Amino acid sequence: MGACKKCEAIVTDRRDAPGHENLISLGMVRSPGQTQRSVQHEAFTCALCGTDWDYLYDKRDPASGWRRCGSDAGLPIEAAVQPLARAVGAG
Repeated sequence: MGACKKCEAIVTDRRDAPGHENLISLGMVRSPGQTQRSVQHEAFTCALCGTDWDYLYDKRDPASGWRRCGSDAGLPIEAAVQPLARAVGAG
């Protein structure tokens, strides 16, 4: 199932863009690199369609804001094994 109309209407990569009332917060995501830069990362899911979202709170980056994540983001998902294999020199 694809994203609902409300999710499709969310403006991505723009700081302070609103979400919609059916987004459920899954909580803050902790990342040492982001914490050092005072960036907060919150994960959401849509109660209507199940689309997963990330919201980055970064006052210094006007392109922070909503980003679709997971398999419905439209981006290829690379297997976790491949980066590890490159890190140890295989492949």
